[in-house]
Amino acid sequence: MNTAKLSKGDQVTLSDGSLAEVLGIAKDNGTVSVRYVDSMDNPEIPPGTVADVQAEEVIALYEGTHSEGAT
Repeated sequence: MNTAKLSKGDQVTLSDGSLAEVLGIAKDNGTVSVRYVDSMDNPEIPPGTVADVQAEEVIALYEGTHSEGAT
Protein backbone atom coordinates (compact mmCIF):
# COMPACT_ATOMS: atom_id res chain seq x y z
CA MET A 1 0.00 0.00 0.00
CA ASN A 2 1.17 3.52 -0.72
CA THR A 3 2.17 4.95 2.67
CA ALA A 4 1.56 8.49 1.35
CA LYS A 5 -2.15 7.72 1.83
CA LEU A 6 -1.66 6.97 5.54
CA SER A 7 -2.05 9.38 8.44
CA LYS A 8 -1.28 9.08 12.13
CA GLY A 9 -4.27 7.43 13.82
CA ASP A 10 -5.41 5.46 10.76
CA GLN A 11 -6.23 1.82 11.33
CA VAL A 12 -4.70 -0.60 8.85
CA THR A 13 -4.77 -4.30 8.05
CA LEU A 14 -1.36 -5.97 7.98
CA SER A 15 -0.31 -8.89 5.78
CA ASP A 16 -0.74 -11.37 8.67
CA GLY A 17 -4.36 -10.24 9.15
CA SER A 18 -3.64 -8.10 12.20
CA LEU A 19 -5.37 -4.78 12.78
CA ALA A 20 -3.05 -1.94 13.78
CA GLU A 21 -3.13 1.81 14.42
CA VAL A 22 -0.59 3.98 12.59
CA LEU A 23 1.64 5.89 15.02
CA GLY A 24 4.04 7.33 12.45
CA ILE A 25 5.58 6.87 9.03
CA ALA A 26 9.33 6.94 8.41
CA LYS A 27 9.76 8.42 4.94
CA ASP A 28 13.46 7.57 4.70
CA ASN A 29 13.46 3.82 5.33
CA GLY A 30 9.96 2.66 4.36
CA THR A 31 8.74 1.60 7.78
CA VAL A 32 5.48 2.33 9.55
CA SER A 33 5.28 2.53 13.33
CA VAL A 34 2.12 0.79 14.54
CA ARG A 35 0.29 -0.26 17.69
CA TYR A 36 -1.43 -3.63 17.35
CA VAL A 37 -5.17 -3.42 18.06
CA ASP A 38 -5.99 -7.05 17.20
CA SER A 39 -3.29 -9.57 16.39
CA MET A 40 -5.67 -12.35 15.30
CA ASP A 41 -5.05 -14.44 18.43
CA ASN A 42 -1.28 -14.47 17.89
CA PRO A 43 0.12 -14.85 21.43
CA GLU A 44 3.51 -13.53 20.28
CA ILE A 45 1.96 -10.12 19.52
CA PRO A 46 -0.45 -9.08 22.27
CA PRO A 47 -2.77 -6.13 21.59
CA GLY A 48 -1.06 -2.86 22.52
CA THR A 49 2.33 -3.97 21.21
CA VAL A 50 4.19 -1.18 19.40
CA ALA A 51 6.38 -2.16 16.46
CA ASP A 52 7.93 -0.87 13.25
CA VAL A 53 6.74 -2.82 10.20
CA GLN A 54 7.84 -2.65 6.59
CA ALA A 55 5.52 -0.61 4.36
CA GLU A 56 4.91 -3.75 2.25
CA GLU A 57 3.25 -5.38 5.27
CA VAL A 58 0.52 -2.70 5.31
CA ILE A 59 -2.03 -4.07 2.86
CA ALA A 60 -5.16 -1.98 3.43
CA LEU A 61 -6.64 1.02 5.17
CA TYR A 62 -9.27 -0.31 7.58
CA GLU A 63 -12.57 1.53 7.33
CA GLY A 64 -14.88 -0.46 9.60
CA THR A 65 -16.36 -3.31 7.60
CA HIS A 66 -14.69 -2.11 4.39
CA SER A 67 -10.96 -1.89 3.56
CA GLU A 68 -9.22 0.09 0.84
CA GLY A 69 -6.05 -1.56 -0.37
CA ALA A 70 -3.78 -1.93 -3.32
CA THR A 71 -6.21 -4.04 -5.35
